[in-house]
This record gives sequence, structure tokens and C-alpha cells, in this order.
Amino acid sequence: MLCLSSCSQPTQPVPPSLILLPPETVFTPCERPQLQGKTWGDAVSYTLALQNALQLCAGQVATLNAWRAGLLPL
Repeated sequence: MLCLSSCSQPTQPVPPSLILLPPETVFTPCERPQLQGKTWGDAVSYTLALQNALQLCAGQVATLNAWRAGLLPL
């Protein structure tokens, strides 16, 4: 009977596990610029807007990859 005395105490509840999510900034939709105008200058402006949008989306993907690799702090 003395050997079973340690089992008489109730067990401690297990805390719920945390679900870790990536930073909120990566969940914003990427902007899709629209061509405004009909001149070559408008096309150049559109190209610059597309490059900017592509860089922002690539940054979001890089942030997701860094989070997945565990390189971002919680």
C-alpha cells in the first residue's frame, strides 16, 4: 500500500497548446496596379507600379519563408 501513495494526488491539467501564426503583415492582399492612360509615359509609370507591387509581394513571401524557417522572433 505504501507504494501507491504517490499516485493518489490529482494530475495537473495540461495547458492548451499555442498555435503560432505568421506576422499579420503577410496577410494583406497584394496590390494589382491598373494601366491608366494611353501614352508611352503612362506605360512607363505602369511598369514602375508593377515593379513596386512585385517587390512588396516578394517581401511577403520572404517573410513567410523566414517565419517558416524559425528566423523571425515571436
